[in-house]
Amino acid sequence: MPQDMPQDAPHTIPATGSPLRVSVVSATNRHFISRLDELIDIHLAAMDYPKETHAQRKSLWIYNGSQPDFTCSMALLHRAEEQPDPSNPRQRCVGIGFTFRGSPNTWWYRQVARGLVLNGNSRTEATRILHAYAELSEIHVLPAAQGEGVGTTILNDLLERTPQNTVMLSTPEVEGEANAAWQLYRKAGFTDVLRNFKFPADPRPFGILQRTRP
Repeated sequence: MPQDMPQDAPHTIPATGSPLRVSVVSATNRHFISRLDELIDIHLAAMDYPKETHAQRKSLWIYNGSQPDFTCSMALLHRAEEQPDPSNPRQRCVGIGFTFRGSPNTWWYRQVARGLVLNGNSRTEATRILHAYAELSEIHVLPAAQGEGVGTTILNDLLERTPQNTVMLSTPEVEGEANAAWQLYRKAGFTDVLRNFKFPADPRPFGILQRTRP
């Protein structure tokens, strides 16, 4: 199969009365890099981050896209009579999510390992908890496309295709877990690893969550 063709059937979300559809498809690293500016714009819009951070995020995402077991899902807006195709620039991307193999070489691993030890775990136990997982690095949907199940479809697609049985992520703490992200992760079966954890240079507390396939 050609490298830049999706390998899995798309998950299509119909739009009642509209000639357009949103489909979630698997995407290769090549698709990811070719759409990188568009994808980062989704990230900035979804998180309400300043546009000035685009260049810094771009460098990080290029690095993330080169990691082992990189697994990417895109939500594409396309006409009903068209097949969704991440190599077609006319089909706008409205959602993005990706995972890659967790590793002691990554900053996220080292920070979470530090948090586990500070929380009373031995270094051996921290290493066991962080063994053989995939990091869900990013999952975002354009604000205009939110509330239609796009984020849920992206997450489920990634959970089906990620090679590792355990997926871990970090998400900002919210009072009573009362936002869409927390509800999405809880519905998918994510459980607590750490709560109210702070990464360096970010004053916000984060929850560290994980999900292991049954």
